[in-house]
Amino acid sequence: MWLEVIYRPTTLFSLKQSRATSSGAKSLLTPSPYAAKMALLNAIITYDSLQLAIDNFDLIKELDMRFSLPGRLVVNNCFLKIQKEPHSETKKEHPEINFQSTVGFREYVYFAGDIKIAVIIRNEKAKDLLKQWLPRINYFGKKGCFFQFVKFKDSTTLGKEYSELLDDRFTNLSPGLIVEMDDFDETVTFDNVNTYSPAKTKRKKKFYILPIKIERANKNFTSYVSI
Repeated sequence: MWLEVIYRPTTLFSLKQSRATSSGAKSLLTPSPYAAKMALLNAIITYDSLQLAIDNFDLIKELDMRFSLPGRLVVNNCFLKIQKEPHSETKKEHPEINFQSTVGFREYVYFAGDIKIAVIIRNEKAKDLLKQWLPRINYFGKKGCFFQFVKFKDSTTLGKEYSELLDDRFTNLSPGLIVEMDDFDETVTFDNVNTYSPAKTKRKKKFYILPIKIERANKNFTSYVSI
């Protein structure tokens, strides 16, 4: 059984790929499993308690997710002024300089419709938890990338508009765009994802096939449509 969750984007979306640098930050085209699970943990902590998030961390860590994008999305290419720490040599010569103004590349995604996130429901406890807290999520990715919960839908199977997970043997190749996204590693603990802990997070790379293709592209934007 799948639980489909429909969200309506109310602003542009941007989520830096984990391999991107601060100067060249290409965006993912959809919230990653890692970002969605962190948003869910944030909602539980914000509206209930830290202890409830810790108690349900293993359940959230093991959630299996798929993503569905609207029929059209456009990625805008921007160059922005950003503040960056100076190089070590500059720090030695000018210790009074903490940050330097420079230029960074950013991408922002416009969704021409709602996005859907589907989660496999393995037991009633997981379903109750998700139905209580997923509507509380109001942003994915970069802060300020707001989404509005619309509704739930129970489904036994998912439609072709959903992403597919590419297995290690590449046996399920379907038409679409292959993207790499982060998920929680099997060994990750709550301490690893706690931003107030010195422990480093543990991410697992997964490849998804998004059923979309490039419609048009130039130096300013790239337009995608569903296949």
